[in-house]
Amino acid sequence: MPTVLIADDDADHRELMALALARLGHEVVEAADAEAAQRAIEAGGVDAALIDVRMPGVSGIDLCRRLRADPATADLPIMLVSADVNNYRILAALDAGADDYLTKPYHRAELFDRVELLLARRGATTTRPATAATAALLAARAALPRGVPVPLPRPVRRTA
Repeated sequence: MPTVLIADDDADHRELMALALARLGHEVVEAADAEAAQRAIEAGGVDAALIDVRMPGVSGIDLCRRLRADPATADLPIMLVSADVNNYRILAALDAGADDYLTKPYHRAELFDRVELLLARRGATTTRPATAATAALLAARAALPRGVPVPLPRPVRRTA
């Protein structure tokens, strides 16, 4: 069962994410700031981190940069989460080494899918996607109108 760290200074956001991830069967470790998050990650056992961009003291982007600079945590899958959809902030997060950037508000299904993809990267030996390609993908997602459901392909049902 994968363990996911949630670092957010807003207790309500941490609780909502923790409940959603627990429903998926993940263990959750919570941290209220970047320093507590870094201590939890350094203690070991964390398989992925969801980090809020704006926290008091050290920002989520700076924490991501720290984690990428440390060989012990350089390969930890990291998703930054924020209500800030400013392209500069998104590019700064990706430049700091984030694997993904989730904007608030988000649908629970999107959180589930993106966390599963993040965890799938954990064992991958491939390199991270190029920053420009990731930024283009995020820009395309941001251009989609909010509230319009995007249909996901359904598995083909085979009958004998």
